[in-house]
Amino acid sequence: MARLIRPSWAIRCVQSGCKTLFEVAKLENGKQQEVVCPNCGEHYVYPIYEEEDNKNS
Repeated sequence: MARLIRPSWAIRCVQSGCKTLFEVAKLENGKQQEVVCPNCGEHYVYPIYEEEDNKNS
């Protein structure tokens, strides 16, 4: 069986008790995805865009 290889990012959970490293698929430019840490269930939205960081500051 062949393995499909797709572009991906390695994401590290930021919860102090977890720190699990997991993989998420890269999306087309301008799209975001909600991902969940497979170990602790923490939710993240990736990729984070600079405009959103500035809005929250």
